[in-house]
Amino acid sequence: MSVFGTSSAHAARPWRARQPSVEPKPAHQLRNVATWPAEPAAPAEIDADKFRAAFAHLCAVDPDGATADLAALALAAARAEDEDPFELSALAFTASGCNPRFKKRPGVGLLAIDVEMYRAEGAPALDPSLRPLLSPRKLLDPATSFAAGAKLLRMWRETHAASDEAFGGVPHRDAVSHFVWGDEVKSSGHEDLVLTARRRMLAAYAGAVDAPRSTRVGIEMVSPLEAPPRVATSGPGDERDGGARQHRGLDLVATIGEPVRAVADGTVIFAGATLPGHPRKGDIPPSKIGRYAHRRLGVGGIYVCIDHDGGERKVVTCYMHLRSYVINERDRVKAGQTIGFVGTTGVKVSPPHLHFEVRVDDNFTNPLRVLGDWAIPPKATMTHYYMLKAKRARLHAREGVERSRGA
Repeated sequence: MSVFGTSSAHAARPWRARQPSVEPKPAHQLRNVATWPAEPAAPAEIDADKFRAAFAHLCAVDPDGATADLAALALAAARAEDEDPFELSALAFTASGCNPRFKKRPGVGLLAIDVEMYRAEGAPALDPSLRPLLSPRKLLDPATSFAAGAKLLRMWRETHAASDEAFGGVPHRDAVSHFVWGDEVKSSGHEDLVLTARRRMLAAYAGAVDAPRSTRVGIEMVSPLEAPPRVATSGPGDERDGGARQHRGLDLVATIGEPVRAVADGTVIFAGATLPGHPRKGDIPPSKIGRYAHRRLGVGGIYVCIDHDGGERKVVTCYMHLRSYVINERDRVKAGQTIGFVGTTGVKVSPPHLHFEVRVDDNFTNPLRVLGDWAIPPKATMTHYYMLKAKRARLHAREGVERSRGA
């Protein structure tokens, strides 16, 4: 079924659609959800200590700190409703950044639950045990937020087929899409973020270590982001600023706060930011880069570049739009080592992503050639479709102007 298609029934609509009071921020989606590989299963028996460590890794917090304590609440709430605690935790990361005090319209609490979504006139009655939990004040309590979230996940898992039949929407893979959108799912991109976070947490729980693999540029690499494959939404040569400049790297969909990894052993040759007007300001220590995160920055924002030695060719990789980094210029880094965290610095309109560049012998190369199946290419995304559509519209308008001038 086309991404634009709807359910054949679609006429039933027995109640006004339950939907978010404010539409979620845009998220990139694939043109065909079947492009994703199957998601890994959660372990049948879960070790509480390993789960806590994996939760802390997902949230990028101290495993002995207060935020890591929330893992026990997530595990208990999921067990009570026979839901997946890894998916529930992934929701907390993507919705609030694991912040129990999150409060930003329309969502409240760890899972950014939109209370208004469940007040549609005539909608199916909520489970009596769920109804009293859905108040903004109560959802600021993390135990209540996880309990309500687990109950809502179970509700949507039991009813999502009926909602799809009645309200249509775009194809999606998981009931968690309804957690974001309500009865009518308008984008599968949001569930992709949640399921990617879930894969990250499962890998951390299992203690999985990515082994570097050979690449065509002569050095061994790992993916710059955990839990590949990752959706790439824009590649080298794509137009920027209405055609005023061209893109030089690959944009990989990510969530703010995710760790960014060095793809191979090497030496940090730049750690800094691009200021307005394009001058680069480098050799900024990690302790001071935070002051630039909320400033108006030029293309690239806060970023890091690494020179990878050991091969026959000179290979440099750069990682842009970071929130912060944890390395200094001239540091030696290893493949897979965390060097920074995903942000939106220097981004004008796009959802959060990592801009990843590869330069070989001082020439830009398409990162898809080294990442391989770690990245789903831009042509598979709706974003690419929209960009081509906008480009054709600009060319058509330009041709119209030129014809009118020649008349």
